[in-house]
Order: sequence, then C-alpha cells, then structure tokens
Amino acid sequence: MFPYAEKETIPTWALALIAVVFPVVVIAVVGLGVRRSPYDFHNGILGLLVSVLLTTIFTQVIKVTVGKHRPDFLSRCQPMLNGAPLTQDEPLHLWTIDVCSQTDHAILKDGFRSFPSGHASTSFAGLFYISLWLGGKMHPFDRRGYSLKVVVLVIPVVAALMVAISRVQDYRHAAIDVTWGSIIGIIFAILAYHQYYPSVTAARSHVPHPPRDFSYLIRDSEGNTHEAGNFEHVTGIQPNNTFVDETRNSSVEKTIAEARQDSLNKSQDASHLV
Repeated sequence: MFPYAEKETIPTWALALIAVVFPVVVIAVVGLGVRRSPYDFHNGILGLLVSVLLTTIFTQVIKVTVGKHRPDFLSRCQPMLNGAPLTQDEPLHLWTIDVCSQTDHAILKDGFRSFPSGHASTSFAGLFYISLWLGGKMHPFDRRGYSLKVVVLVIPVVAALMVAISRVQDYRHAAIDVTWGSIIGIIFAILAYHQYYPSVTAARSHVPHPPRDFSYLIRDSEGNTHEAGNFEHVTGIQPNNTFVDETRNSSVEKTIAEARQDSLNKSQDASHLV
C-alpha cells in the first residue's frame, strides 16, 4: 500500500508557474523586447492558451470518464471492516466505497482520477509549446551546427519531464498515466503551435501566420492567380501584376500600391489587438 503524500513535490500553483507563467514571460521578452512585434506576441500567447486549455479540458474529461484508482488510493480510503482495518490477509472480495473510513470526500474522490496525469499533460502543453515557439525563432535546423540552440530548446522539455516524474514519486500516478498525459500535452502543443505559426523547419518559421482576413492572390501576366499570403514576404512581383482581394468573397482587383497600403493598415490593426 503506497502512502498518501499530503505535500506534493510540485503542487498545482507551482505547475501553473512552470507551465503557463514561465512561457508567457518568455514570449513577452522575445516577442516584445527582442523582436518588438506585438502581433508576434499576440499569436504566441494565443497558441499557448489554446494548447493549455484544450489539454486541460481533454485531460479532465478522460479522468472523470475512466475513473482509474491512484496508486495511493488505499491510503486515501483507509478501508475498515467490522471496525477493524482491512489487511492483505482478508479473503479476495470485491469491496465498494462504503468500506472507506476517509471523511474527506474531496481526497477520496480525487483518488479516482489517476489516468491520465494532469500535471504531465499540462506541463508538456506549456513547455513543449514554448520549445516549439523558441525553435521557430532560433532556426535549429538551418544546418549551421549551433549546438547551443538545441540545448536551449531541450531545457523546457526536460523540465516538463521532471514534473511528470515527480507524479510517480509522489504515488499520484503510475508510469502509464504520466506517459499518456505527456503524449496528450505534446499533441495539443503541436496542434496549437501550427495553428499560428509555420513548421520550425520552414525558412520563415519565426514569422506568424498573417491575419485570417488577409488573403491575396497574385495574378500573373497570363491571367492565372497564385496564393501570395503576406505580400511583404513575396518577391519577384512584376509592376504589371495585380492582386485579387478575396477577403470579402469579392474579386476586385487591386494595384500593387493599393494592396501594399491595405496590408499596412491590416498589420497596424493586428498590432492593436494586444
């Protein structure tokens, strides 16, 4: 029978600091202080919130649905039979929760929420996300061989791993619980990151996706249209080319000068979102 640890190695408030507050500080320092881009900061925070919130909701739904016992459940339950504690010498039998002498129902109820680990999923949702976000800024796969970049990106992942391991040490979860919790956090971190940023292997991985209502197509000299995305990063545009504005389901052609001014206005509007 595993003991019930009243003091956790990493309590919930510490988890919030590690998995949420720390990434927010990093995004603020890099996005606002280094890159001086409110729009980048805005997208970075949105991605973090999406990752953590979706992970938390998904994890809690599974916890309640599965109802797996924590390793320390017997210590929480304190089972009694005919006024005497149940021992391993008792014959095999299926017992109900009525044999538990635990008077704190919150502690007892929490004992049925072992799978998956919320600490593991939340820590990876926040820290694996910030590792991806920093990776997009640092371009670790640019074939220049800067090992320091890899070290910096691995640190948040190691921190998340230590949080997950602490849950096994505290007898709150089994290894399978923290393994699946970690996988859930990683999956949602990847999904949230790619919602706002391109792949970390992309040439412009440090640039967030343009605003949703910004969608221009380039019309070439033969009359064909090609998706341009943010025209500030499009090169090789000939002066006789025009843009097709499809932001409002219209097909009104714009000159390059008009499109340039329109994009500038949209970028300024995006910067005011924060």
